[in-house]
Amino acid sequence: MINLRKLFIMMVASLVMAGLSNSVAFAQDPDNGKVLWEEQIFQCMRCHGAEAQGMWAGPLAGTERTAEELIAQVRTPRRFMPTFSEAQVSDEQLTDIHAYLSSLTAPADFTPADAGLSEDAPEGQKLIVQFRCVACHSETGPVSNFTDRGEAPTADAVIAQLRNPRQRMPSFSPDQVSDAEATIIAEFLISQVSPATLPQSGGANSTALSIALLLIGGGLLFLAGLLLRRFATQ
Repeated sequence: MINLRKLFIMMVASLVMAGLSNSVAFAQDPDNGKVLWEEQIFQCMRCHGAEAQGMWAGPLAGTERTAEELIAQVRTPRRFMPTFSEAQVSDEQLTDIHAYLSSLTAPADFTPADAGLSEDAPEGQKLIVQFRCVACHSETGPVSNFTDRGEAPTADAVIAQLRNPRQRMPSFSPDQVSDAEATIIAEFLISQVSPATLPQSGGANSTALSIALLLIGGGLLFLAGLLLRRFATQ
């Protein structure tokens, strides 16, 4: 007769061993983690420092978090940290990064970076520092990212970029940066832009229409002149 208790214990032990084996095999490349940490596309060091000693965000060197806890923070972050999707950084890459961070020595103390803003700095600029946008975009914010595309940094454009960002920028939820706060940031960004560099209303289509109307108007004037001359000679 099969001993169900013994069979159950063996099954649980097998599952535990398999899980431990997979976990160990999945997170054992600190050298690759170092490479990933230093790659700008992952942006980790921009906030946490070149050696994870802390910068705009707190230190991660010598972290006591597990790899699973680190992954959870990246996927569903607390406070001001934005969300990185698995398409941006995979779980395997994060476990390698965790292995690298665990190999580092934790700093003795930590003082966050200071943007040096004055008390009367624009509210939008203060929010750029508060939400750590400054780590990637400096204290002036991502104004050039918009103007280089010929796009005005309107409230709608800023909100769209925060919620569904282009390229490898992580996303910010409304709980992290509200639409109202994004609007204040947009007001600061647009205050830095010369009106001459902003896209004009109507764009290329408006210009083409203006040219067409001028040509039509010129043609009508030419025909009117011919008709008048003809009547004058009769």
